[in-house]
Amino acid sequence: MAVAAFFGVTNKQTRDNDILERDEAKQEYGVTNDKLNVKEKELADAKVSRQTAQDAKDQTSAELSALAQSLKRQESTIAKSKEELAKIDIQQKEIDLAVKKLDGITSVAELIEKEKALQDTLAEKKVAKAESDKKLVASTKLEKVVETQVRTLEKNQIERAKTIALNGLEATVVAVNKDWGFVMVNAGMALGVSGSSSLLVKRGEELIARLRIVTLAPDMVVCDVVADSVAKGARVMPGDKVIFEAN
Repeated sequence: MAVAAFFGVTNKQTRDNDILERDEAKQEYGVTNDKLNVKEKELADAKVSRQTAQDAKDQTSAELSALAQSLKRQESTIAKSKEELAKIDIQQKEIDLAVKKLDGITSVAELIEKEKALQDTLAEKKVAKAESDKKLVASTKLEKVVETQVRTLEKNQIERAKTIALNGLEATVVAVNKDWGFVMVNAGMALGVSGSSSLLVKRGEELIARLRIVTLAPDMVVCDVVADSVAKGARVMPGDKVIFEAN
């Protein structure tokens, strides 16, 4: 009977330990499942952000096209102003040539009359030249403003394109060093990855870990595995997919 009682107590302790381990496993499963739900929401938000960025890119492209057309119109205006200035210069030379031919004047009255006519013509040409100069200055200023706006939009478009590309980027774990605990991923600065980029490792549809960038190269990054981010029973392996969270 003492033996039976001993085994009875032992079996009860074993069952109690099994129940405790089962409860702890359920609790860990619940925490992991909550984390997975959060990551799924973050992925959904990233898709929405990517679509928003695409819409902004399309709008910027339209604005850039409109500014380019405006720049062409201003270039045409500047060209016309330069043609007008060239015509005025020719006319001025013709006036100077006519003045040189005044040797044929036969009377003072005729000289005075021709001089007045020339002065009137010269005054008109000066007014026309002043107006053309104003147009040229205004066109030049507007051209510089448009060029600045075009450069700014081009820069913004390039930055938005990098963000869109990074949010949609999926890379691969190419090597894992078990001794030192670092991971190598085949994506780097050439694809828009920066030191602040956040990397998630997934296997199939399951997120199993988060990575922190340690070394950044043009076509490769070396990362540490964030210890408390690893799913229970999981381990980062070569071939696992890596996605980039939106910053």
